[in-house]
Amino acid sequence: MISSTCRMSLLSFGLWIALSIPANAVDISWFQPTDTTNSNTNFTVNSTYTTNFGVAFTTGSASTFKMDWVTLLLNTSALTSGSGSFKLSLRDTTNTTAYSAAAGSNELAVDTVNFTMPGTATTQVPLDLRAADIPNITAYTMAASTSYSLIIYNASAAFAIERHTGYTSGTTNNFYTVSNGFSALNTFRNNNTYSNNANSFPSLPFAFGNTVNVPEPSTWALGGICTLVLALRARRKKVVVG
Repeated sequence: MISSTCRMSLLSFGLWIALSIPANAVDISWFQPTDTTNSNTNFTVNSTYTTNFGVAFTTGSASTFKMDWVTLLLNTSALTSGSGSFKLSLRDTTNTTAYSAAAGSNELAVDTVNFTMPGTATTQVPLDLRAADIPNITAYTMAASTSYSLIIYNASAAFAIERHTGYTSGTTNNFYTVSNGFSALNTFRNNNTYSNNANSFPSLPFAFGNTVNVPEPSTWALGGICTLVLALRARRKKVVVG
C-alpha cells in the first residue's frame, strides 16, 4: 500500500512538473483551401477595395471568434527584386447568399502588410501573418453566425496571388476545409464571383484560424499520475470512514 506521505509527495511533484512545462501552441484552421495551387494571377496596382481578391464566409454559431493568424500564398510574377505591400481587410459582406456574397462597404479591420521579394521571377511567396503583422485584424472580435469577407487590395506592385483553377460553377465552396461551424460563402475577384473562364471557378489560398495551447504529452502523463494518486487517497478515506 502506498503511504500517505508517498502519495502526497507524488501529487506535489506531479503538479509542480505540470505547471513548470510550457504548453505547445497549436494552430487550428477555421478556413483553408483543400487543394494546392496550380496557377497564379496578377494584382491591380494601387486599387480601391472593390478591385480585390477575396473570400466570404460565415462564422460558427457557438461563440465569438478572433483570428490569431492568416496565411496567404503570393507569387513574384515578373518581379525579381524589391519589396511589396498590400492591404488585408476584414469587412462585412454585400449579402449572405452562396456564390453571390462579396466584400461589403464596412471595413471592420485593416492592416498594411509588407514583405520582401525573394529575388526571382515566378516564385511563390508564402506569408504567415500573426498579431505583429496584422494587429488590427487579430484584435477584432467576429460575432457568431455572421458573414464576413477577407480581401487583399491596394497592391504596391504587379505581383500575383496563387490559385487553384478548374472547378465548375457552383462548386468552389466545396474545396475549402472548414471547422468550428464556419462555412464558405464565395470566392471573388473585383467583388464578383471569381471565374477565370466559363469552365473554371478558382479557389484562393486564404487560410485563417486561432492558436490554442496544448499540454505536451509528458504533462498529460503526469496529470494521469496525479489523478491516480488522488483516487487512491479518496479510496483510503472512504475505507477509514466506513
